[in-house]
Amino acid sequence: MGRARVFPFRLLLRLDIGLLLFRAAGFLLAFTFGVQKIGWYVTAFHAGKPLLSSIGLTPLIAHMGLPLPVILALWIILNESIGAFFVGIGLLTRFAAASLALGMIGALYTSVRLEEDWLRAALYFVIFLGLIFTGAGKFSIDRLLQTRKTKQHRASVF
Repeated sequence: MGRARVFPFRLLLRLDIGLLLFRAAGFLLAFTFGVQKIGWYVTAFHAGKPLLSSIGLTPLIAHMGLPLPVILALWIILNESIGAFFVGIGLLTRFAAASLALGMIGALYTSVRLEEDWLRAALYFVIFLGLIFTGAGKFSIDRLLQTRKTKQHRASVF
């Protein structure tokens, strides 16, 4: 009987470690692109060019025929920096993963249209899609907040 109780615990622990690694991979993959995009705008700023110039995402988004290129460029940069960080630490994981998955659909569309390698965008999409369904797991701020909220609710009931 003791062994039967240990097995589910080990399985859950392995799943939670897997989700932590999954989140870390998603963070590293997306954040590296987010930092790169921020770098484009920092370079433009230091060169005295307007931030909406031919540098960065805005012209590419406009070329793809997508609406609101400036707003989409800002969303993509925030998504791949702050959103990726949130996924990495497990804060608002499902929301951030959904936003990142949507961004990866746009990256996939753009890669296919430009006849570039679309495999990375597809890989990132699958990672973030998986996190939408699973959530962050035990080793996350989401779980910490959920546990704290449950304890407060139980204390207020009694």
